[in-house]
Amino acid sequence: MRHLALAAVACMLEACGGAPPGQCVSPAASLTPPPVSPLRAAALPTFGVLRDRILDELLADDPSTARELGLHQYDGKVASLSPEAIAARRVWLDRAASELAAVVDSSLTSDERIDRAELESWVQTSRFWLVDMDAPHHRPQAYEDLFSVSVYLDRDYAPLRLRAAALLAQEGAALREVVHARENLTPPLPKPLAEVASRNFAGFATYLRGDVARIMGDQGDAEEQKRFASTNESLAKAASDLAAWLEKQAAQGDQSHVLGRERYAALLRSQEGLTMPLEAFAGMNEENLARNRRAYEGLAEHARPKPVDEKTLFSTAATMMHSARRFIVDHRIVTIPTTDEPVVREMPPYERWNAASIEMSGPFETARSAYYQLTIPDKSWPEAERQAYLGSVGSLLGTTIHEVYSGHFVQGRWAERAPTRVQKAFQSYSFVEGWAHYGEQMMIDEGLGSEDPANRLAMLEGALLRNCRFAASVGMHTQGMTIEQAERRFMTDCHQSKATAHEQAVRGTFDPGYFAYTLGKLQILALREEARAKLGARFSLQRFHDALLSHGSPPVALIHDTVLREMDVTETSLSPSP
Repeated sequence: MRHLALAAVACMLEACGGAPPGQCVSPAASLTPPPVSPLRAAALPTFGVLRDRILDELLADDPSTARELGLHQYDGKVASLSPEAIAARRVWLDRAASELAAVVDSSLTSDERIDRAELESWVQTSRFWLVDMDAPHHRPQAYEDLFSVSVYLDRDYAPLRLRAAALLAQEGAALREVVHARENLTPPLPKPLAEVASRNFAGFATYLRGDVARIMGDQGDAEEQKRFASTNESLAKAASDLAAWLEKQAAQGDQSHVLGRERYAALLRSQEGLTMPLEAFAGMNEENLARNRRAYEGLAEHARPKPVDEKTLFSTAATMMHSARRFIVDHRIVTIPTTDEPVVREMPPYERWNAASIEMSGPFETARSAYYQLTIPDKSWPEAERQAYLGSVGSLLGTTIHEVYSGHFVQGRWAERAPTRVQKAFQSYSFVEGWAHYGEQMMIDEGLGSEDPANRLAMLEGALLRNCRFAASVGMHTQGMTIEQAERRFMTDCHQSKATAHEQAVRGTFDPGYFAYTLGKLQILALREEARAKLGARFSLQRFHDALLSHGSPPVALIHDTVLREMDVTETSLSPSP
């Protein structure tokens, strides 16, 4: 979820399923790159060769994502951020887009068509952030991967000494590249992006001087330990210096985070393959928001939410996690293709902008690990704001469903079983977040937590949160809505606390695609009802979910026909985990 350019994806025109005419297009058609030399048919490689080469190029250009996926041949490496490397990146993205567009679709198998569409989306969305958004010059978040080293600490894929050596290599490479951050970033920077990035880089410095130094500082011989201490402190200082510089830039920042209608439309084309008018896109959400608001306000008259006790936050979350897993197995909701479970822990300091997350080993990882991470509110906040941020027991249940069972953790473990390398590696923002958000409603609808109506109330509150993300994204980037106006909408229309409203409104400045939660949820609900109508008494919720998850996380429209076809045959051979 951290890599926005990978999470944002599009769907192919020929795989639009039930999308209305003119609302789903090929990313190659919708985000046309500059002209390149035409490719002669005789010179084209086989699709398998082309697919593997382009995937390898994408991974080599983004070693941080490759490591997150569990590909440790990329350990110790960082992406080059020099002006020459940025220019070269644009050239090869244009070439890759042209080569993929030249593939004859009729010659491909079903899985190859999915692979091709996913690679087109990956290339086109990477190009959107590089070219349309000019991220290296205007978005400080483009440099966060230089400091992202948690994989070496959290994943037990090799002896700690070997991971420490790879970490040292990466820190050295990062120090050589971090100088380009100040060279490339061109003031005035977007004020809210600079503010958030300043806090994040300060968090990286804390993490490097804290957990990283504590866990890795005594690895190797005396000379290696000395070299690590020096390099690690130099990288921490670079993070601190960058945080301080960005804090000053934020004071002089502007509102250039706003995409405007043209770039927002390009985002919709590249991320979701949508060409529908912005008014219709916004209206889709407003209708769902109104329905959720009526349900919430009607239930709020009777339900009595219970506050979360900060002292027992982690133990309560762990108990909920185990109960949700048992509910899934007992009620045959979805196959859980693993026996491991996440560990509940506090959010790392560099990610405290997020209230909760799952940090888990990727689909290529040899050693599994998973952490369900929760943020404790800032101790400097007034007590009322701290309690509001923690929320209710029902909201914690919704978060646990979203992050673990049946959400991201289950989906991530299913991705390990995807039939191709591309499908294992690829992540659609609307599928990943749509599935997790869909699970919040689905699990409550199926009866989890039914003993307390406050749990359904919290689910509706979570749905309203995502509705207001959708509204804030459209409003701030195309309708002149300010951050303060977005905050008010989160509080008044979507019943969010002041602290949550502020954090969520700010998130929309650097994550404009966070409408994907509601969009993906609505797409999955529509496909489920279509499958139910088609299969009648033969419909099974578990078979639907298993078919939906069996190809990684492509856009829902891309696997529309595949899901319906696979539900019409034999049940999966997987058995629920005990």
